[in-house]
Amino acid sequence: MSASESSKRLTPTQRRIRFGLRFKIILGLTIFNILGTAIFATNHYRVEKQAIIGGVEQKLAAAARALSDMVPPGYMDRVKNPDSFDKTEFDRLIGQLSRYCNDIGLIYLYSYHKIDDGSFRTTTTSATPEQLVDGSYSKYWEEPEAYPELLKAWETGQPQYGESVDQWGHVYFLFAPYTTPNGTRYVAGADIAISYLYTRLDASLKESILIGFCSFFVVFLFSFYAGSRVSLKITQLADYTLELAASDFQPVEDVDLRRKIDAMPAQSRDEIAQLASSFIAMEQRLNNYLNELTETTATKERLRNELKIAGDIQLSMLPRSFDDIGRSEERSRIDLSAAVKPTKEAGGDLYDFFYLDDDHLCFMVGDVSDKGMPAALFMTVTITLLRAKAMVDHAGAPNEILRQTNELLIPQNAMCQFVTMFIGIINVRTGAVVFSDGGHNHPFIHRASSAPQMLEFSGGVALGIMPGISYDTHQLQLNPGDTLFLYTDGVTDAIAADESFYGDDRLQRELAAIPEGAAASVWVETAMQSVHTFARGHAQADDITVLALRFLPEQGAG
Repeated sequence: MSASESSKRLTPTQRRIRFGLRFKIILGLTIFNILGTAIFATNHYRVEKQAIIGGVEQKLAAAARALSDMVPPGYMDRVKNPDSFDKTEFDRLIGQLSRYCNDIGLIYLYSYHKIDDGSFRTTTTSATPEQLVDGSYSKYWEEPEAYPELLKAWETGQPQYGESVDQWGHVYFLFAPYTTPNGTRYVAGADIAISYLYTRLDASLKESILIGFCSFFVVFLFSFYAGSRVSLKITQLADYTLELAASDFQPVEDVDLRRKIDAMPAQSRDEIAQLASSFIAMEQRLNNYLNELTETTATKERLRNELKIAGDIQLSMLPRSFDDIGRSEERSRIDLSAAVKPTKEAGGDLYDFFYLDDDHLCFMVGDVSDKGMPAALFMTVTITLLRAKAMVDHAGAPNEILRQTNELLIPQNAMCQFVTMFIGIINVRTGAVVFSDGGHNHPFIHRASSAPQMLEFSGGVALGIMPGISYDTHQLQLNPGDTLFLYTDGVTDAIAADESFYGDDRLQRELAAIPEGAAASVWVETAMQSVHTFARGHAQADDITVLALRFLPEQGAG
């Protein structure tokens, strides 16, 4: 499949993207812009509102201060009772204050005095043009409404601002306490129409909204441009990685896309350019790695095949057919079977059997200290020497076979390996066995109508460790129906999934369960299957070899 076909195959994956990166970037920037605009507009309106209210309060305070300058000198000190002033003087003052209020945009400007009974009385006031015509304005010595702010201003001596809706309208007011040079206290009041304040606030709100909208529009355009520019490059990088994956990390065939990616590092020095550079470098390293991996895999496969061939050659050196053991009438009393299972392609375990003459069969099992090809090579040398010594020089003397083989292995043992060995020679007519041991596992002997038992004898030293070693010869008599079972430590050292070992006791129990009179092949198959079942779930720890030899009754014997 070509890269373009792979890319088309990946297109449905791209279509499954619900919201693209460009949409997410623009949406995120838009939300941020909306929040920022709302915060700005709100803050701008708050600041403007404070400034407008502050300006109104300053205007009211200035009017309250100006009241003392607009009344006749000593006027506030002469306020004592309802008859302190005649109507003409009070009306003249009303006109003066009304003109002042009309000029600066106030509704009312007035003063209150507190009398002995604790109530307040109107001592000056302005009036609207309508009130001047119909005479509905407050009269001298008229008691005003007792506003809480009025009482608080009198008691604290501090100006008090407030808002009220009463018979005089909806106003924003000020009560400011004053004291004349002669010690007369009074409260100056000033009212401004609340509509004036709201008009200013509405204008400020509209201004804030307009500024916010303009800033939102400008930032949105910038966000759209920036989001589109950034997302375009990232989308190109995403397409590039899809193409790279679809082509099994081979160079991307889309020339236009590749040209855009190659140009990114030169167009800017931002993170996206660095990302593009990293992708390009990654592609090159991946190509190099894949080429090296292909070569390494081919080499490993070639070595594996060579090792397998070597293992097959090694196994071919071991006897694989057991039919010739009982071909003649005399040899028909021997039933022998064996099996080996290497840990790797080749192993260090060995077994062998061959006739020295018509009456004597040599059999052996060995275990090289290492695993794999080094052990296999050492095993090949060992079995070759053993056969040569057994067939030529020392027929009938297994101890000499081991001694001479050990002396020949020492000069060739540059890797300091050793091999444990059990070798025996059986007289196929009588069942008499002579054997020698070179540090190997003791075999099991199964006598007819009894449980298998491990042979007890003094063991020897493994071959290949040191020169000048002598080995003992032991004798054993096999009766008709007896079975001798040999094995390597790969059986007893097998490890289960729970890290427990197979062990000698388990092997003895498995052998004891074999039916009486079972063939040698049954013994071999039972042991191999038992170890396989036990070690399921754990890697094979060592090479496994077993050999079973039965001495059969004479043909025709009851």
